[in-house]
Amino acid sequence: MTRRTMLAGALASPVALALPGCSGGGGKLDPQLAALPTAADVDGKLSRLVPARRKRRLATYSMEAPAAVKGAPKPLVTIVEYSDFQCPHCSTLAQALNELVTAYPEDVRIVFRQFPLGFHKQAEPAARAALAAGRQQRFWAMHDEMFNHRSALADDNLLEYAKAVGLSMAQFEKDWADPAIAERVAAEMGRGRELGVSGTPAMFINGYPVEGMPKPEALTDVIDGERKVALAMIEEGSKREEVYARFMKAAGAQ
Repeated sequence: MTRRTMLAGALASPVALALPGCSGGGGKLDPQLAALPTAADVDGKLSRLVPARRKRRLATYSMEAPAAVKGAPKPLVTIVEYSDFQCPHCSTLAQALNELVTAYPEDVRIVFRQFPLGFHKQAEPAARAALAAGRQQRFWAMHDEMFNHRSALADDNLLEYAKAVGLSMAQFEKDWADPAIAERVAAEMGRGRELGVSGTPAMFINGYPVEGMPKPEALTDVIDGERKVALAMIEEGSKREEVYARFMKAAGAQ
């Protein structure tokens, strides 16, 4: 099966994520990925290789919060995703992004950012639940569990899902109510708005903005185009782990 075929199936079908080991039975721990260099850590000599339309402001944002990062340790393509757990299109895109990580295990990294929409009443509690699960290294297990049950996100449901992915419930309930978690949700939404995000899903692929639900062939074309640019950077002397920083350096200059 080709990468494009895999993504076409993921984007076309609204079925549950059902990833092995990511829900039920305790789930699996989040990957522990090293932080990538930032734009401040690299020079701009390779910025000429980067096509335009990057988000300049994104270059100033760090990629902290390892609980909401997965994929390649040294990616060629970094996707910053803004999402809402009650959004049906976000659920479908989540499946497609999981397929991307599978299709490009050494090349693609996903960074999840919270953007719960106000008219989705349980989206903000769900966002806090995901971050609370992340404190126990099960952000992605909770992420998949909630998208699997997007239409059932009442508080009692969220407690049920937390238990299903193997969380310490006492710790989860404490973290879920922690004002610092709510502040982080608000901060991620604020950064999203600064980048022009007004609805979900929204993505920035190496800083390149992609709004709404892309067609599978369009998504794979963008990914493959970004990989080509990244490989050209490496051919001209960039370290692999510096690739995203160099895209951000170019974004800051545009």
